[in-house]
Amino acid sequence: MSTEARPEGFPKAERVRKSDEFTHILKNGRRERGRLVTVYWTTASDPGDTSANRVGVAAGKKLGSAAVRNRLKRHIREAYRRNKRELPCRGIAMVFLASPRMIGRPWKEVQEDIRGLLHRVAGSDR
Repeated sequence: MSTEARPEGFPKAERVRKSDEFTHILKNGRRERGRLVTVYWTTASDPGDTSANRVGVAAGKKLGSAAVRNRLKRHIREAYRRNKRELPCRGIAMVFLASPRMIGRPWKEVQEDIRGLLHRVAGSDR
C-alpha cells in the first residue's frame, strides 16, 4: 500500500484540530453562509503559499444529541472530501458549521451547498 495520499483522501495534515485554531478562524476569518452550512475561513499570510488547505467541522449542542451532531459532521466532511478539488491549494484554513436547517436533509443537498461555498471562497480570495 502506498503512503501517498489519495486525491480525495482527508489526512490529518488537512484538518484543523486544535481548539485555539478553531477560535482564531471563527473570530478573525471571513464568513460565507450557505443554505445549510456556514464556513469561516482565513488565508495564509503569504499569497504564494501552496500548502494544503485545512478544514475543521463543528456542530453545536443546540442541534441535538451527539448522534445527530456526529451524523451532520460526517456529512460535511464527506461533502468536503469529495469536492475539495474545487478549491485551489493556497493554505486556506476553514471551519464549517452545521446549521439547524441541515437536520434531515439529504446528503446530496449538503454536497451541493458545500460545493457552492467552496466556489465562493475560491472566488473571493482572488
